[in-house]
Amino acid sequence: MLLSKPASAIVGVAHHVSFMRPYGLFDIAAVSLANSLTHFAFLDSISDKMDYIGINYYGQEVICGAGLKLVEKDEYSESGRGVYPDGLFRVLLQFNERYKHLNLPFVITENGVSDETDLIRKPYLLEHLLATYAAMIMGVRVLGYLFWTISDNWEWADGYGPKFGLVAVDRANNLARISRPSYNLFSKIVASGKIMREDRERVWGELQTAANEGKKRPFYRSVNKYGFMYAGGLDEPIWRPYVKRDWRFGHYKMQGLQDPLSRFARCLLHPFSLKKKAETERESDTFTLESLMANI
Repeated sequence: MLLSKPASAIVGVAHHVSFMRPYGLFDIAAVSLANSLTHFAFLDSISDKMDYIGINYYGQEVICGAGLKLVEKDEYSESGRGVYPDGLFRVLLQFNERYKHLNLPFVITENGVSDETDLIRKPYLLEHLLATYAAMIMGVRVLGYLFWTISDNWEWADGYGPKFGLVAVDRANNLARISRPSYNLFSKIVASGKIMREDRERVWGELQTAANEGKKRPFYRSVNKYGFMYAGGLDEPIWRPYVKRDWRFGHYKMQGLQDPLSRFARCLLHPFSLKKKAETERESDTFTLESLMANI
């Protein structure tokens, strides 16, 4: 016998979503299939029973053949997830459009990055909060945001390698907790309800200084000579340099398809694309980014 929920109960689901994009022309079908199977199939079957939709979002995945491609110019977490705040904005708009007839609000039930150095985590936190706020400006009802996570944890097959915590755990010293700078930054935002422009500029500047100096940080994914990442984590990390690419919300410029045919087509169309780009750059920023920046 099926029991109906009490009138006072609030029921939702934490739905894991990645922003997937194809590496090459022949990967488009695989991305479309993966999205159709993972984005909406389950939620469609239960959406009329829910009071909210929870979104777990960590970053983007580049699909190439049957695996995940590591794009050298992209920034990644220690556990191999591409850092892409715009993806959270796009996911929220997409899901809101899908379920707007039900008037369901959203909760960001998980969003975080594994980064022992804390240099990526601070701008990651700010940029994803800005992406969430931008979606709210566009009409998406977001009730809450939960950062993953408060302290370093056992991360499934990756074990204790990747460090997700706002607080470090010293496993060699009686599990002592040591707050990272991102902990203080998040506390400041929670207390004030604001993201300060100077904080955004400062933490991004710290990361870019490390990138310009060629500094490296841990990376717990094995990558073969073709750039494919393996699912299992490494017991001991390899060392990957910080990238100089601007991945901040509203700044990330998406690369085109990277297969030989698509690259050749871009070469042929390059003169026309330059003209279009120049016209676009003369226009003002989008409504979303203008409104967003006016409020920080």
